[in-house]
Amino acid sequence: MRDLFLNEIENLKKKFIHLYIMIMCSILVLYIVIFQFFIYNPTIVIYLTAGLFLLSYTYILIRGKYKADHIIHGYMIMAPLYNFYIMLTFWSNSIGNVVSLFPLPLVAYIFFQKRETILYSIYLILNILVCFLVYEYFDLQFPRYSRTEVVASDVFLFGFNLLVIILLLIYSNKINKLKVLIDIEDEKLINANEEDVKIPVLQKIVETPMINDEAAEKLFEQLEVMMRNDKLFKKANLNISMLSTSLDINYNYLSKIIRSKGYLNFSNYLNVHRINYVKKLIDESNLQKVTLMYIYTEAGFSNQATFNRVFKQIEGITPSEYINTSDQIGKGTKG
Repeated sequence: MRDLFLNEIENLKKKFIHLYIMIMCSILVLYIVIFQFFIYNPTIVIYLTAGLFLLSYTYILIRGKYKADHIIHGYMIMAPLYNFYIMLTFWSNSIGNVVSLFPLPLVAYIFFQKRETILYSIYLILNILVCFLVYEYFDLQFPRYSRTEVVASDVFLFGFNLLVIILLLIYSNKINKLKVLIDIEDEKLINANEEDVKIPVLQKIVETPMINDEAAEKLFEQLEVMMRNDKLFKKANLNISMLSTSLDINYNYLSKIIRSKGYLNFSNYLNVHRINYVKKLIDESNLQKVTLMYIYTEAGFSNQATFNRVFKQIEGITPSEYINTSDQIGKGTKG
C-alpha cells in the first residue's frame, strides 16, 4: 500500500510538471507573438523562440526517463539562468520579470525539504542581485517601452504567477493527503515489526542475543546519546530497522530494551523524543517569528495531522493549549 501511495505522489508531481510546461509554453508563444507583431523586438523573439524549443524538446526527451524530483531540480536551476537576459532587458522598465521567478521557492517548499528551499531561495536572490549589478555597472543598451506596453506585459506575468500558485496549492493539498496515509502505513508497519512479527524459535536463538541488564543498559545509554547528540529523531523516515542496522543489533532485541524502559514500542519512544524537542523549541522560540510548521518539521514530523495527534496522546493537551499555557507561565514569570 505504501508503494501505491508513493507512486501516486510521483504521478501527481508529473501531472503538475506537465501542466506547468504546457502553461509555460503557451506564455512563451504569446510573448513571441507580442514581440513580433505588437512590440517589435527581433532579439527577444529569437531568444523566446529558442527557449520555447529547448523547453518543449527537452521535456519530451526526459519526461519518461527521469523522476519528477530530478526534472523539477533541473528546471529550478535552469529557469533563473534563462530568465536572466529577459530580466536584464526589462530591468529599467518593469519588475514583472523579477516577480515571475517568485513561485520557484514555493515549488521547492512544496516538493522538497527545508534545506533545498533555503538553497534555491538564496540562488534566486543571487541571480537577481547579479542582474542588478550587471545593469548598474555595465554600459548595456536596451530598448525602452511605453507604460502601456509594460502594464500589458506585467498583467500577463502576474496572471501566469497566480495560475502557477493555484496549481501548486491544489497539488500540494493532494500530495499532503497521501503523505498522511503513508505516515499511517509506516506506523502500522513499525507496530507490526515490534509486536506482531513471529520469528521461529531456532531463528530467535541464532539471531537474538541473551539479554542481561548490564548489556541492555549500555545499549540504551548509547541509544540515548545518539538521540540527544545526533538528534536522530529529526529524520522523518527513521524506523527501528534503520536504527538497529546502525547499532548492529537485532531489531527485536532493541525493541525489547526500549519496552523494558517503560515505552510502549519504538514509535512511542521516538515520538517522546520528538515531542520533548518540540516543547523545547516552543519554550525557546519567539512564536511571532517562528511558525509551528517549522517547529514540528524540525522535530521530525512530516505533517501537522500526525503531529497534533501524537502531541495530544503524549501530553494530554493540544499543541495550541500547550503554547497558551507556556505564554501564561512566561507572562507570570515576567510579572
